[in-house]
Amino acid sequence: MLRITRSAITPTVIAITKYLLLAALGIMFAACQGTAPDDLLLDSLPTSLIFVKANDSNTLDNNFIGSGETSDLFMLSPISPNGQIKNLTADFTGNGGAVADPDISYDGTKVVFSMRKTNNDNFDIYELNLVGKPNLRRITTSPFDDCDPAYLPNGKLVYTSNQRNIRDEYERREVENLFTMEADGSNVQCISFNNSDDFDPFVLSDGRVAWTRWEHHGTQNRFPLFFTHPDGQSTFLLFGTHQGGSTLNFFHGRELPDRKIVAVMSNRVLVDRGPLVILNADATDDPPQSGNYTNITPNTPYDMDDDKKGYFKYPFPLPDGRLITSYSPNGPDDDYGLYTIGRDGQNLTLLYNDPSTHELDAVVVAPRFKPTVITEQIDRNDSTGVFVNQNVYFRQTRDGQVVPKPGEITSVMVVEGIPVPPNERNMEIGETSFERKRVLGVAPVYADGSFSIRVPANTAISFNTLDSLGRAVVIKRNWLYARPGEKVTNCTGCHGVRGQKSNPNPIALNQTPTNLVVPVNQREVIAFQNAIEPIIAKKCLPCHDGVSPAAALGLSLSRSTNFSVAYETLMNTSRNNKAMVNVNSVPFSRNSYLIDVLLGAGVRKTQGKKAHPDSANALTKDELRKFITWIDLGGQYR
Repeated sequence: MLRITRSAITPTVIAITKYLLLAALGIMFAACQGTAPDDLLLDSLPTSLIFVKANDSNTLDNNFIGSGETSDLFMLSPISPNGQIKNLTADFTGNGGAVADPDISYDGTKVVFSMRKTNNDNFDIYELNLVGKPNLRRITTSPFDDCDPAYLPNGKLVYTSNQRNIRDEYERREVENLFTMEADGSNVQCISFNNSDDFDPFVLSDGRVAWTRWEHHGTQNRFPLFFTHPDGQSTFLLFGTHQGGSTLNFFHGRELPDRKIVAVMSNRVLVDRGPLVILNADATDDPPQSGNYTNITPNTPYDMDDDKKGYFKYPFPLPDGRLITSYSPNGPDDDYGLYTIGRDGQNLTLLYNDPSTHELDAVVVAPRFKPTVITEQIDRNDSTGVFVNQNVYFRQTRDGQVVPKPGEITSVMVVEGIPVPPNERNMEIGETSFERKRVLGVAPVYADGSFSIRVPANTAISFNTLDSLGRAVVIKRNWLYARPGEKVTNCTGCHGVRGQKSNPNPIALNQTPTNLVVPVNQREVIAFQNAIEPIIAKKCLPCHDGVSPAAALGLSLSRSTNFSVAYETLMNTSRNNKAMVNVNSVPFSRNSYLIDVLLGAGVRKTQGKKAHPDSANALTKDELRKFITWIDLGGQYR
């Protein structure tokens, strides 16, 4: 955010000034008196805030704005405890209407936001003039929810929408992804293909788009910040962690003038309240270390609710270096008002509060710096993309996964995440946290640890690196995708140290990428019902059925619940202190006793026992592959 000097006064700024002065004389409501300084102005020019007044503070994304929530868009002018407020959307939001996600145009003359006019409507994106006549303009008219708009420097808008009509992994919420469109709502393009939510986009000063990404791949459940170019290329982690378990999540990010990011930190799922933190967005540690960010409000818990503590939401930089933020002084569910606070976390001061509503998502109305325009690189004539990984042995060590030994990795399996359709229950899939997947294919890993693959564009994919027995060594648990014609060459490793090259001249870069672009009907689904039960029927039931099955391991294919007895038995049985099938602790097949038995490996090998079954019932290489892959994909039944 740039500070405007008198030399920057333009006719546009003068028009804004006239409008705000007139607005202050209109039909308004007096703000609650605080103790903030009265000089939150840009060199004495009147400025204002636009914010949302809501009857509920649970507004993380459109999934949380219920039909009973009402809200409107308000202006506080000037930014002062003595400022006046005006409802900008009162004429449009009758009968359960709601407003969210304001963003100000670069010249400071317009505000774009999402709104449903009644509780029976979808959210659409609207724009309102802040100079002259308001002239509300509806930009989107889709039958889906369009939210989170932000102005792009090329004149377009980036926003979120659930128009892909898929459901989140496990939670079964409608999924929002990132889209772009022209200012008139035309030329709609989806630019993110995560299988869970992407939300809260904001534009960085270098032209990239950053946002909070919900990573919900299997046992992972985290909310790091990601970035992408406005055409969806060069998508990568901006700040956060790949680490599983208890982790740090970041919500409501905004860029500061020094290019650091201010955000709300939480270590809980879908909880966007907590302390304010300032992030060094170029930090490479994973998970983030204490020096990578500064918690400026350490008295606010990030891991629990405490009615005796205050909680923050929606920070936004003020032109004088302070922050404006929503703050609830008496617990997470108390009344949120607008407060100012220094970047050092000092001088938290009430600016405005209406005790009957929550004041959220404030943004400054003023001309602002227009970021660099990043030229679109999409090849509309291509339907594929290429990934080159420099070195699978180059890894960070704090994500709970194995660091492979040199030469241990022979190939990489590329897996597609199948988006969850509407009305599918997670219990239909199996006793697993993982959703349905299918295999695109396997590519060789060269002697230097590099590989190169060509994959379908706009498709969520992940990797399993494999040893000589076909078992996964490292299982990547987030989704990647390439845009049409994109060639991604900056993958330094298999979760390598960010920002560091691992291999200056990878063999794979000079090889033809392994082509894994196959028709959908040829992509291999390896689930228990379709791939494993036929093998059990042919090779296992002669011994593992009836009232006295061998080794007391009954593998009947009759149904006990939603699944067969064999599936329930393998998913819930342990032998030699090791789960028969382990889909919770990576690497899965290596940690599964069933695979030790089938291969004569691990514990079985130390006991001097060979692969089982043997002789006439010995499994073929392809049957072994299916058992191993089924487990490494997550142990789905269907």
